Amino acid sequence: MKNYKTIRALVDRYDYGGALDLLHELNFQDTDVAVVINSCRYAVNFDFKTARLLLSKMSEERQADLEVKEMLKNLEQLIDGHPDAMFSELMENIKFQIVNEEYIDFLGRVYRFKEAILKYLFVKNHIGRSRFSLITVHMEKREILKKLRKKHKIFNSNLMYGISTYIHRYVKNDYQLTEVEKILNSDRMKGLIELRNDSIVGHGFKGVSLEDIHRYYGNPYHVLDEFSDCLKKLEVNLTRYKYSDINKYIYSLIDDL
Repeated sequence: MKNYKTIRALVDRYDYGGALDLLHELNFQDTDVAVVINSCRYAVNFDFKTARLLLSKMSEERQADLEVKEMLKNLEQLIDGHPDAMFSELMENIKFQIVNEEYIDFLGRVYRFKEAILKYLFVKNHIGRSRFSLITVHMEKREILKKLRKKHKIFNSNLMYGISTYIHRYVKNDYQLTEVEKILNSDRMKGLIELRNDSIVGHGFKGVSLEDIHRYYGNPYHVLDEFSDCLKKLEVNLTRYKYSDINKYIYSLIDDL
């Protein structure tokens, strides 16, 4: 197929919008591969309902593919806020920023991911439900700060600092939780957060280079390993290569054009 290498290069970098634009130029906008790529374009922006709806427009033959069934199952879990699916998606999102050398956005994702892990740790420890969703009022910042103030007498308005104080004060004998807190508040991780705070996604205007990240933290891919370690301790089952697997399916669809 004409421009196959270009489309594959765009998909390799998770640039689903660019790949879709090229398919439109080649008049392949109504093909199954265009539908999958468009679904991914919405999914990586956390519009999971539209991503699911788009997959229903594939041919009946392709809707029977195991890969499509797995994508639909995953999207249902994401819509429900299932922790395994949501944290896996967030991890993939961080990886996209590294691959595409978008280091300021990478730092913003790291900050939010750290916050999400701490919020999950705190809320899961209080609710104790076997079935848990990240899309719940209990995960909202104001609700957590309210619990910290009323139940635990922690009055700091900084959410991450408040939860860290809670861990040191009330669950310091829980090895798994204290280990998670140590990883998230290590000097290396604090270095990344400082870079974030000084950038345009924080409170400053400084740019961020790969050299800056190496100087303060090291290889940015190691963040994924550290976050994975935290979530393993919290009994979250991650899927680390969702979009790599989807991309392989996309390549097979391109080959059939």
